[in-house]
Amino acid sequence: MHVSQANGIQRDAHDWQSALDRALAAHGSEDAFAHYPHVAYAFPSSSPNPYTREYPLLDYRGLKEWATHRGWRVRPAPERAPEGEEYSPPVRFTRLEDETRRYH
Repeated sequence: MHVSQANGIQRDAHDWQSALDRALAAHGSEDAFAHYPHVAYAFPSSSPNPYTREYPLLDYRGLKEWATHRGWRVRPAPERAPEGEEYSPPVRFTRLEDETRRYH
């Protein structure tokens, strides 16, 4: 991958993170769900996605740190995955109690 491509991917990931941040901030309930590809674009893993070339593999560690900092816990929601998409289930965001939030 060329440096310009890597910079483009990072910029795109930042744009996806900003959109996710805005959506979560506007969300009124305790739980929110996001489609796996949308979250994977925001937090792409450096490893290739072994299941599809349509979107990157999700970096759960990076997502978890980002979400915890913003007051959310993240978990896969396989029970909400459409048939045939068990390897890319939606991501559940659950609000953390104020005292469990971590600020860096």
